Amino acid sequence: MTIEFIPFTSDHLPAAGGILAARHKRNRQRFPSLPARFEDAAVAANAVKTVFTKKTSFGFAALQKGDLLAYLIGETSSQMWGRCGFVYLPGYGLADVRETTIMQDLYALIGEEWNRRGCFEHYAYVSAADESVIDTFFSLGFGRERADALLDLRSLEIPRPKLTGDFEIRRAAKGDEAHLAELSSLIARNQSRAPRWHPFPPEDLTELAEGWAEIASDPEWTIWMAMQANEILGSAGFRPLPEEDDDMTLPPKTTDLTVAAVKESMRGRGIMSALTWYGLRQALENGYEFCLTNWQTANLLAARTWPRFGFRTVAYRLARRVNPMIAWAKG
Repeated sequence: MTIEFIPFTSDHLPAAGGILAARHKRNRQRFPSLPARFEDAAVAANAVKTVFTKKTSFGFAALQKGDLLAYLIGETSSQMWGRCGFVYLPGYGLADVRETTIMQDLYALIGEEWNRRGCFEHYAYVSAADESVIDTFFSLGFGRERADALLDLRSLEIPRPKLTGDFEIRRAAKGDEAHLAELSSLIARNQSRAPRWHPFPPEDLTELAEGWAEIASDPEWTIWMAMQANEILGSAGFRPLPEEDDDMTLPPKTTDLTVAAVKESMRGRGIMSALTWYGLRQALENGYEFCLTNWQTANLLAARTWPRFGFRTVAYRLARRVNPMIAWAKG
């Protein structure tokens, strides 16, 4: 039967909400920590509306006899590495997960428009439970770039860390700006190495140091520092993550784990384990039920560290780079 591909409009929102709600219900069978609210078709439709009504957003719908079979919505933005097109989690939906070839056709449409706008870096956030959709994007030249992972603190057995050496753990406060600034380049330097190879321009050093220093006394942040005398060895930071209309990975009472780093010369002493377990215990005692973090999949240090604490990948950011020559080299 003929499938019609047309621009996505607000008229498609109710049907898209139903498709998205059904998808999220399936996803939660594998990842029950995902927020339950998106199983409600009205809530899911609002998530689709949120991504569709952004300034640079547009999308396409696949119809059969007037019924919505699938949709794909993306937006564009400019990053330091180039102009990009993004599809976020509410931005894709497929009524029949067996009909993934429809998603190929939808991407061909949205990708062509991205290229026309000079956006040759293409990204799609896909639920880790949607393996058939991930395979479909792989068939189009995408690969995994980032993992978003959740940890359920409620059922977690948090050990009391055994500290190796004479370091202590304490919370950062006003006056610790220089300590945090000292660690500020560690993550970026690690990302610049094989096999991640993400550029780290030297002019970014100052901005990074200032950003890390600012959160030392920020009341929204809880930064735990491993200290030896007056020397900082490592840090792990936590901050609350409020629920958002279009964030389908974010359950209530979630904290974000970030700015986690240990000096290279101090690795292997259990410092990061001690900081992480200490921070997770404090988060649980302060009423948080979940912890969210993310890492670049080519950052082997992070990719091998966080799953050991029980983090489960619930979504991937898939990436593809289109050769910019396509803007003019068409024979």
